[in-house]
Amino acid sequence: MNGSTLMDFAILDAIQEHLRSPFLDAVMPFVTHLGDLGIVWLVTAAVLVAQPKRRVYGIAVVVALLLTVVVGSLVLKPLVGRMRPYDVVGGFPLLIPPPTGDSFPSNHSMASFAAATVICLLPRAGRGVTAAKIGAIVVATLIAFSRLYLYVHFPSDILVGAVLGVALGFAAVALAKRFMPQPKPPAGGAVHP
Repeated sequence: MNGSTLMDFAILDAIQEHLRSPFLDAVMPFVTHLGDLGIVWLVTAAVLVAQPKRRVYGIAVVVALLLTVVVGSLVLKPLVGRMRPYDVVGGFPLLIPPPTGDSFPSNHSMASFAAATVICLLPRAGRGVTAAKIGAIVVATLIAFSRLYLYVHFPSDILVGAVLGVALGFAAVALAKRFMPQPKPPAGGAVHP
């Protein structure tokens, strides 16, 4: 094993030794399933699309998720072909069904941070938007951490997935704004009742 893999296992083993508990054993599978197929983020996208002023951001969440599938599942995973931690160790008791596909990068992390980045780019409009931004970061972080807790990804898979996700989130917003017409403010600044 190389140095980065040894560090990955040191982190994974520390999580198992110091954080493993019956409570988290029950909660972490639920948290990780929030990221399955980007479900939590697709629901978020639907809520944003339903609001005309935020529609472009809802479209951007969908674009971000599609970009993560292409970059992660179709390009990097087959190219790198990294085994998952539980496969390397052998016989590790998983709390969820074994995921399909390779380990690097973590698509759950990439998709979650891509969607959270789009949400963080929403224009400021009061405490509701700020709460949504904080909530998106917390959910993305919890989903990413759940992949470590459940021993299905290495920390480096999560880190690279998160960094790529942030970049793809920015790209998705740029693409959505470029190709989707933006609502225009009323002419002359008139206020309508």
